[in-house]
Amino acid sequence: MTVELAVALLALLVALFALVALVAVYARVRALEAARTTGLSGYAAVVGRPAPPAVRPRPGQRAGLVAVLDADCALCHAVWDALGGVADAGVRVVALVDRAEAFTPHEGAELLTDPGVWAELFEGYTPTVLQLDAAGTVVQRVFVDAEADLPALFRIGSPA
Repeated sequence: MTVELAVALLALLVALFALVALVAVYARVRALEAARTTGLSGYAAVVGRPAPPAVRPRPGQRAGLVAVLDADCALCHAVWDALGGVADAGVRVVALVDRAEAFTPHEGAELLTDPGVWAELFEGYTPTVLQLDAAGTVVQRVFVDAEADLPALFRIGSPA
């Protein structure tokens, strides 16, 4: 076998590997697109379902805000600080966290550390803010990013 033939065969092998990888990526993207249209994410969708009783609005309250936060997430701490500014007695504000000691308590907002409730509401991303109606049904879910207008997000009934 000559050197030229060996290099050509090696190039053919690399090209074949690249083609297989490209087909695999294409198949995965198509599967993700199909899942998105049917609402599948690997996690059960929470919108339209009743929230766990631990985070539902109390009697007499018209709505609830639940923030699913992670102590190791810088944006989660910003969301928690902004939640402290929600001043509406008719809205129950709860932050569902993994470690309560990592968050400074705020007046009017509750910290809840409950792995079962966390598992029920976590959709694979933090911070996530859920709006609940008076009955405790999740009516809106927003995955918060750094550009989010937090005060607008915390207005009950605001579009995402």
